Amino acid sequence: MPITSKSSSQSKFSIIIRTVIAIVSGVMLVWSVINVRVTEGTFVGIAGFGAIIAVCVFWGPFCRAVRFLWRKISLRIIMLVFGAVIAFLAGMCVYFTVNMMIRAEVPVDEPKAVIVLGCQVKGEEPSAMLKSRMNAALEIAYGKDPEVLVIVCGGKGAGEDISEAEAMRRYLIEKGIPEELIIAEDNSTSTEENIKNASEILSERGISDGIVLVTNEFHQYRAYVFAKRYGISAGAHSARTYPLNLLNYWLREWAGLFYQSVT
Repeated sequence: MPITSKSSSQSKFSIIIRTVIAIVSGVMLVWSVINVRVTEGTFVGIAGFGAIIAVCVFWGPFCRAVRFLWRKISLRIIMLVFGAVIAFLAGMCVYFTVNMMIRAEVPVDEPKAVIVLGCQVKGEEPSAMLKSRMNAALEIAYGKDPEVLVIVCGGKGAGEDISEAEAMRRYLIEKGIPEELIIAEDNSTSTEENIKNASEILSERGISDGIVLVTNEFHQYRAYVFAKRYGISAGAHSARTYPLNLLNYWLREWAGLFYQSVT
């Protein structure tokens, strides 16, 4: 009788745990799907959280399938390798997330230069995300004494009538930043090129400290890694991402960081 009672208790506990995990994953899945802007992170979220929900719901068949496959040594080895890979990827995602949170805001006491990383322009109109980055840059650069140099980065991509740098330059001038304090770097097409080209501008100006990277919070850590690669010691000031978009961009950023780690 005690054995049966213990077994029943464990079964109920297992059901509770799976239910909680399934509910949390369901919430995250909905968050991915209702995202205002579809990104690669949307599909990662659907696939990942969908798989977790499926395992929780079909726990019995899943366990029976694992036990069946475990009987064959070759399949056992494949399962162990697959499990190790999943564990490694999960660990790296935790590592990335911690660093992304740490790098979201790193104050600089006396800023000398701001690097604003590019983002989508629609025709000649900056996207909402790009405007948020420029507004964050204004918080650092506007009306400061001594004056702060602002480097706006980004070339002209698909669907853009002007470069991202030019769109930012115009916006910042309208908001009161003197034109002579703005340098438009309009040849870059990626985060790495943004940073690389900005580093050359800083070197020409003799600026090696008091540098602030401005981008969205999810993007700051990857920008920081590139900055280190090109010899820039920088703080960070982040534009805040619209909550419905944040999960998908965060998931997409994991993929970018994995790629960055092996290149």
